[in-house]
Amino acid sequence: MYQDSYDAIVIGGGHAGCEAAIACSRLGIRTLMLNLSIDNTALMPCNPSIGGPAKGHLVREVSALGGEQARAADESTLMIRWLNTSKGAAVRALRAQCDPFMYSTYYRKLLTAQTNLDIHQDEAIEILTESGKISGVLTRHDSRYSARAIVICGGVYMAGRVFMGDVSFPSGPMGQQNSQKLADSLSHLGIVTGKMRTDTTPRLNINTINFDGMTPQLSENEPLCFDIFGEGKLYNDSDYACWFSRTTEKTYEILSRNISRSPLVTGDVEAHGPRYCPSIEDKFLRFPDHITHPIVFEPVSRSTDEVYVQNFSTSLPYDVQAEMIRSLHGCENAKIIKPGYGIEYTYILPNQLKHTLENKNIPGLFCAGQVNGTSGYEEAAAQGLLAGINAAMYVRDDEPIILGRDEGYLGVLVDDLTTKNTDEPYRMLTGRCEHRLLLRWDNSAHRLSHYGRKIGLIDDSRWAFLEEKFSREEEEISRLKSAKISPSAEIESLCESYGAEILSETMTLAEYMTHRGVTYELAEKLSPSPENLTHEEKSHIETEIRYAGYLEREKRVANRMKNLDGAKIPDDFDYDSVKGLRAESLQKLKRYRPESLGHALRISGVTPVDVQLISVILSRNERRMKNDN
Repeated sequence: MYQDSYDAIVIGGGHAGCEAAIACSRLGIRTLMLNLSIDNTALMPCNPSIGGPAKGHLVREVSALGGEQARAADESTLMIRWLNTSKGAAVRALRAQCDPFMYSTYYRKLLTAQTNLDIHQDEAIEILTESGKISGVLTRHDSRYSARAIVICGGVYMAGRVFMGDVSFPSGPMGQQNSQKLADSLSHLGIVTGKMRTDTTPRLNINTINFDGMTPQLSENEPLCFDIFGEGKLYNDSDYACWFSRTTEKTYEILSRNISRSPLVTGDVEAHGPRYCPSIEDKFLRFPDHITHPIVFEPVSRSTDEVYVQNFSTSLPYDVQAEMIRSLHGCENAKIIKPGYGIEYTYILPNQLKHTLENKNIPGLFCAGQVNGTSGYEEAAAQGLLAGINAAMYVRDDEPIILGRDEGYLGVLVDDLTTKNTDEPYRMLTGRCEHRLLLRWDNSAHRLSHYGRKIGLIDDSRWAFLEEKFSREEEEISRLKSAKISPSAEIESLCESYGAEILSETMTLAEYMTHRGVTYELAEKLSPSPENLTHEEKSHIETEIRYAGYLEREKRVANRMKNLDGAKIPDDFDYDSVKGLRAESLQKLKRYRPESLGHALRISGVTPVDVQLISVILSRNERRMKNDN
């Protein structure tokens, strides 16, 4: 007997779970969120920061689609900076230190006030199915809830186990309850799982650290925000500066003496940890010739005296952690408030998922976040939003949202996971994106907001805001393409003051902006805009004009790949019937069951010749079906 009936159930209240539950309920789906601890909603157990290259792009894409992470970050920002400002427009992004308590509070208030959403503190211990489809959930409290769709956002809680040297015990992050039975239930359903590891750093008492000699970093001296619909704020409180330092030779010596006590060396932990955010032990083992490493002391909250030591995560015993901390400059008397630890957990091999994040074999079962093998709050929230949207579309019998690699970093993230799989925590990087000039920070709304509007996550007022923004940008680009300037002594002097190439002949401002050193700021000096444009709008206009040729070329390349992605491969396609496929290709095609020719081409080991052979068979089958009709 079911205790209650829902359209969708979201398991987990982390970053992915919050976005999934909000999306489902806002799309008119009666939703239940099951959370091990409501007090730990949207917990930040690792670095309390949001954004950075690629990750910041994901936050903006969540905002463009109608999600909430950008607003949660803006509500809790302590310090905020632009990153990669010396590089091209494609890789620039914001990164903010956030107060984890304020971040969590934002989501908790939103969730409890959301219509169509019930929140219950309970543990999901079994996924229930009928006739191979999702039917509901059994909980620890012996409650049964029916649902047509389930979104699993278990994070690192599933079969989580904490390690500190030779000490280990079942646990979720920060000493929270883990969830063993849910992992067992997934295995019973035939879902293939694996183990991963992540680590966190000791938290220190800020009052016991001497920051003399360290390099401070403050917020940018301009109003900034993540939310596309938000208003930038200035953050210039020096109390929340970050402080740059390095480990010392003494730290290295302590590691040398104690590395044998690390669970990474003893073999107690065999799972892969994050490649791009390695623990201090990983660095010691992988880079033995590097005596010191950079670290950053980062403030945690307005309401505590905690400091997070970035780049210093560890699973060494507590006594070694204390000795290492006191070997750092300014930390001779530092006190640890919370020790660092490693945590091993169960994840689902993501190649079992469709691009909608639905399981290929169990209709109605969606997965999002670290349970899919990713790392990071941003990757989790973006997946949660997409999974929540598609769970709602599944319940409504509507078309799902599937993003291409040329449409968003989220499209790249999902395609990488479902096509290439992962055996280590996947981190979103700009280098993973082959069309990153098309997927910039400044054009997230241009790329994705129509999806949010179409399904109903962007309301009338926000859509009107975007239409006005797009109109201002288009009108200014049109003006720059028609406004002409001619050489003069006054213009030459102005160009020289900006270090720009001297104007040698009459041309439009748009044409001149493609020349060396010519920025929108200079163009505006030469011919002021009648519009009161924001800094972000000006940046978008400058990029669209200066890189117009590159953008057009990139779009052509992306369109060719999109044509391959549009060539769908039936779920029951018989790869054994394709003569000429190499053994490796046949094995991987049958294992991954690609959804399209483009998907097949991105599987490691599958060649363009293999894809061409499949294409011939598909074309032949299509002609045969037409003739039969």
